[in-house]
Amino acid sequence: MRWSQITILSAALALVGNVMALPTNSTHSLNKRSVVCGLNVRTAVAEDCLHARPALNFVLSGSQTRPTVSRQQTPLGNDIPQGSACDHVVELQVLEAAMQASGMCHVVAALNSLGISRATQLQDMADVINGPSNLLFLASAINRAKATFVVNAMNSHTITSANVANVAVSAYLRDQFVTSGSLAVAQHLDTLINGILADAIHRANAIQALPPGQRATTQAQIIQQNFKATVNHVASIPNRLTVTTLWTRVLHTTVVHG
Repeated sequence: MRWSQITILSAALALVGNVMALPTNSTHSLNKRSVVCGLNVRTAVAEDCLHARPALNFVLSGSQTRPTVSRQQTPLGNDIPQGSACDHVVELQVLEAAMQASGMCHVVAALNSLGISRATQLQDMADVINGPSNLLFLASAINRAKATFVVNAMNSHTITSANVANVAVSAYLRDQFVTSGSLAVAQHLDTLINGILADAIHRANAIQALPPGQRATTQAQIIQQNFKATVNHVASIPNRLTVTTLWTRVLHTTVVHG
């Protein structure tokens, strides 16, 4: 799948100084769920599921006090099943959180400063996260609750059954089909992220470092030296946070009853 139009939501990050600080404890508000490194990577949700119709529909079942979800074969037709929504299983805010916390959004911005657009860099990830391997039909009420559940789980916040929808979200995420499929998506995203970093490292290594005490004097030199310093800094970070690590945290989150 390709984007028909990619919207840049924020101006390019300025690469000032030789080393860029990494973000800490970034807040991922629900109204920014579609943004990754300043770029809107979500296509129209309903359009995604109509373009590649999921075979399974997870419908609400169980009781009012202990709801759950049940798998059904998606009925024939060209519309989203009644009462369901098109769910991106691995949510975009998980990718955004991993990219920010690992420093990879700085690498994306640095590559953008060399003329390699964010859209070009993130296209393959957008195709995966908006693609058929990451799409299922899910009961609308559970789909809405899942957004908050994922944010809280990523941040290791306690999730309780006070909102009974959380119980159903947990059941959905622990379904074997959902768990295995979404972990494969997360791992695919990490492979693509590693590819971006490897390309950036290759480009940075091709830039000659300035002799000690010599400063960049032209705009081109400043951009290149900032790029080199940024990439070297991010590449040196041990145990960078991955999408798989964050998503595994979400999958293993337990709802506290009370």
